[in-house]
Amino acid sequence: MAQKLLGGFALLLGIFAVVLTIGFSDVTAAEKPNIDKPVKALQQTETAVEAADYDKAKDLFQEDKLWWSQNKQTVKEKSYDLAGQIDRQIAEISLGILNNDKQQTMDGITALNNLLKTYQEGTYTDNEGNTNITLSSYIAKLTATKKLIDEKDWAKAATQIQDLKTEWLAVEGDVVSQSQAAYDNTERDLMLLDAYINDPAKQAKTADVLDGMTEELKPFADVTYTWFDAALIPFREGLEALLIIATLLTYTKRTKTRTAKRWIIGGTAAGLVVSLALGMIVAFWLSALAFGDNNNLINGWAGLIASIMMLYVSYWLHRNSDITRWNNYMEGKSNQALSNGKMISFAFLAFLAILREGLETVVFLIGMVGRMSNFELLMGILAGLGVLLIIAFVMLRYSVHIPVKPFFMISSAIVFYLCFKFMGSGIHSLQLAGVIPTSVEDYLPSIPALSIYPSWYSFLPQLLLVIFGLIILIKQQIKKRANSKKELAQGGKL
Repeated sequence: MAQKLLGGFALLLGIFAVVLTIGFSDVTAAEKPNIDKPVKALQQTETAVEAADYDKAKDLFQEDKLWWSQNKQTVKEKSYDLAGQIDRQIAEISLGILNNDKQQTMDGITALNNLLKTYQEGTYTDNEGNTNITLSSYIAKLTATKKLIDEKDWAKAATQIQDLKTEWLAVEGDVVSQSQAAYDNTERDLMLLDAYINDPAKQAKTADVLDGMTEELKPFADVTYTWFDAALIPFREGLEALLIIATLLTYTKRTKTRTAKRWIIGGTAAGLVVSLALGMIVAFWLSALAFGDNNNLINGWAGLIASIMMLYVSYWLHRNSDITRWNNYMEGKSNQALSNGKMISFAFLAFLAILREGLETVVFLIGMVGRMSNFELLMGILAGLGVLLIIAFVMLRYSVHIPVKPFFMISSAIVFYLCFKFMGSGIHSLQLAGVIPTSVEDYLPSIPALSIYPSWYSFLPQLLLVIFGLIILIKQQIKKRANSKKELAQGGKL
């Protein structure tokens, strides 16, 4: 039944991808503005500046000024914000050439070149507040923010950083499909930026963070996508949720509680439907930017609540690793091995796990529409879900044959690890959404792959989880030794 559920999800994602590609076909077919002349003139101006020939650079740059005088009104009609940015960079370049300032001129040329590409690609914010951010334009905004930091314009830089946090949702799929490490590091760096820019003692550190983000993201700006990249999205995002659900289903299979199994599958199905419904809303009624904080809120609260529930499940599984306790537990049950409360909590946990990972999957796939053929996208989605389906089949078919003690010990460890990770990532998402402060401490460890961030708000709860786990293990060992001594004493009396 679980395999059929995953197969149904693969079919739903495939249909979703087809609808998306049809819905966005008009956008991708739109004619792009021609910027060949100003870009070529900028390249020639850059060569002249490199040679320190500022008179020639001034003459060559006239071509860009002429193009701008002819197209300024057209750009303004599309985006006052973009037009203002281009105006400022043209003034910066002109002033740099006039003062023979190579650094200022080169910085201005780089920024203007990025703005021209932004105009051509349509990735600016228009006068109605709509936008279509690409990774290239996102990197350009990182560079522009770095310049504000260098100029010590902290107020504008703080505004830009808030925009970077919001706009990340529109481009994160480009990164996660290529490198999980780069994605994790950028998620951490966005929190660091927000914390540093709001702390006068640490504001200067934002420059190093921005440089690191730029270097990390640059290799992924112009990559092409294949079916394999599309396959990685559902596989990476779905694996953790699958581990949770498979563990719960295997347990219900051992207890032969069919009602509980139906509850878990029902919670999983509800999570899938809600994830796809929210994905449709993002694709057709909201922009990714408008959904940004809501996505962080959903991920944050879902992760946090799921983490608390997984802590209980992990502890409960660990207790049942005692064979005597397990046998007594099973003997004390008749037809219903799980209470109604536990069945409902299992269903809710399955729902939260799927909602958290399923929504991420759908949003990432939205970002890949138009980056490859419809056929490749569909094949990638089905391939990723197919691998998950095989893993689910193997886990459900063979995990039930694992001896009781190893099964519960391994399951408990897996669920505890996911509890630890969901706790850190959940709090981190709430920090990005502005619900929890983003203060950071440089002396705290930072391991984004494990959802460990240098903030006491996330690190302290994770530390307490580890301490709690160690206490349980120590108590178990003490109890085990006490029971062994008791058995030896009783054997000696006999």
